Amino acid sequence: MGLVACQGAFGRNMQAVTYGEPAPCPSDFFEPTPAGGIVIDCVGWTLHVPFGMDVRLRTAVSHVRSSSMYDTGRIPIEITPDGHRVAYFDVRELRYLAEDLRSGSIRPLTPRLTAEEIIGITSVASSADSRHFAVSTSEDRRTFVTDFETGRTRTLDNVCWAYGLTADALMGSAGCDGVDVSIDAIRFDGTATRFRSEEELPRDMSADLRWYIDFGEPASIYDTATGQPVRSLPSGLTELQWAGADTVVARNEAFRDKDEYIAIDAGTGERVSTGIPYTGSIVFGKVR
Repeated sequence: MGLVACQGAFGRNMQAVTYGEPAPCPSDFFEPTPAGGIVIDCVGWTLHVPFGMDVRLRTAVSHVRSSSMYDTGRIPIEITPDGHRVAYFDVRELRYLAEDLRSGSIRPLTPRLTAEEIIGITSVASSADSRHFAVSTSEDRRTFVTDFETGRTRTLDNVCWAYGLTADALMGSAGCDGVDVSIDAIRFDGTATRFRSEEELPRDMSADLRWYIDFGEPASIYDTATGQPVRSLPSGLTELQWAGADTVVARNEAFRDKDEYIAIDAGTGERVSTGIPYTGSIVFGKVR
């Protein structure tokens, strides 16, 4: 698979991945690769750990482009909340894989995807316990849900986005256009309950689905079950997103060095500097 793992003194009991960033595009690892109507020329991610060697995913795709157009589309990866598993789109197999970075075990998360499905990838999510994964595509509004431990994959129709999931349900949406999005709690027995509506595509639910962020003035953390505010966030925060089950990561425009992320404990409100430089391409793992 071309994975260079962080071993050294830690062996397979490696530290949790803090964040990942894509390799420069076009990639140094691969020549442009045609794949049935698309061209893959941005391949490779680097996963950072606090100490020791980085983890390099040499076959993980970061961007694709249509062979008949010049537009590009970002292909997401997902680092689980514990920082020990990663889901990525593999340039060789043309499907999503999940890898446990400690054991080296790999599970397919999707079948081999068509060009339309690849271009249409919207989201990749993992559960708070790092066991379950959901990969969504706008093509036919389809979501693949996989249990890493058993390898079982099920397909949910009419689900275009997945914001998070548990062992028996996910928070998702049938809407594909990214505006006027209704968020539903979709259980795997086929039933669904309307949660709320958004004007734009949200990226604001914690991995365990307990909390979400309302981007008002000021932005606040809300309890999902009750819909009541839990904590107001400081003003001047931008680029807010969840990292793990209880940590919000943000760029703080009020800080002297605003090109660095800070981490906020959703329960206590404690703020700490992460030392992670700001870039719009970062994907977070276990930050705190």
